[in-house]
Amino acid sequence: MQFYEAAMRPRGTFAGQLTEGFQAALVRRFGGVGRAECDFYHTMDFGQGDVVPGVWDLRGRERGYLGWVDVADQRVLEIGPASGHLTRYMEKRRADVVAFELTPGVAADIVPQEGHDLEAQKRLSIGYTERVRNSWWYAHTRFGSSSKAVYGDIYALPEDLGRFDVTLLGSVLLHVQNPFRALEQTATRTDRAVVVTEPVRRIPAEEGRAIMEFAPVDTTKTVVVWWQLTPGAVIRMLRIFGFLEFSVYYHLQRHHPHHEMDKPAEESLYFTVVGERHEGWARRLERTAEEERAEQEVRRQWAPPPSNADLEADLRGMRASLSWRLSRPVRMVGSALRRLGLRG
Repeated sequence: MQFYEAAMRPRGTFAGQLTEGFQAALVRRFGGVGRAECDFYHTMDFGQGDVVPGVWDLRGRERGYLGWVDVADQRVLEIGPASGHLTRYMEKRRADVVAFELTPGVAADIVPQEGHDLEAQKRLSIGYTERVRNSWWYAHTRFGSSSKAVYGDIYALPEDLGRFDVTLLGSVLLHVQNPFRALEQTATRTDRAVVVTEPVRRIPAEEGRAIMEFAPVDTTKTVVVWWQLTPGAVIRMLRIFGFLEFSVYYHLQRHHPHHEMDKPAEESLYFTVVGERHEGWARRLERTAEEERAEQEVRRQWAPPPSNADLEADLRGMRASLSWRLSRPVRMVGSALRRLGLRG
């Protein structure tokens, strides 16, 4: 932390981090961390059977998580890289990745829930973020990565980051107090596509409605989950920043709820919104038939329950059917028998 403060203080606005000298200084500071100094948010596969389990296991499902966007030869801004599984995945596909994370020594946005020791929560946040940041650097060293790391304030990104073809915000907006401002900072620096992936309980009945539920998780249990967004909320915000074409996908991801690694992993529903400046500006990967069937099954299993209006419409349709009319005498006899107590 002292190293980082000393390095950044002369710049004031957190600029200058992408220079070769500054990146080299980060490598000298963080590149030698050991595995014991890390918390792995992502399951990381280092090859030859060396797999470190993490809270989230995205392996094999990255294409859906990224909304089928082809990142090859694209400059990508990754917000909230955590342990860096997606950093490595995109880099292997020839993306030039800049990974942005919280400044060392700064806590994540904390929901100010009465009854919590908020200063203790901030200390916990800083400590956990440090160990997750160490895991990113551990992976960076193990893989011989060329991706760059930048630290700062999500609400005031360094002005000299430059332009990006694609920006990825993976499970970020639920954790920030002001999702609109976070999107503003990233989308206005993005030329082709913004990819937003967020958890959701069920597929919304009206996908296009812009809804943000505040504190969807009991704040007596966690103070780092601010929002649950619908795809419509993300789309509505991105439209303001000039993104005109949208695709929405649903997929399942494996994770250990509440970070309880001693309990079995569960499947959680996610949506991914891909917002493009104009149609076709983001290259797409071709989906396999198996991948398309998998999403269809997710949409079927996680569809919203039918509303009263839907049930009434179905009932009206059934009553208008020929089979309903023909079966009326049978229903009348059954009703009479029940009134006489001759039928249960």
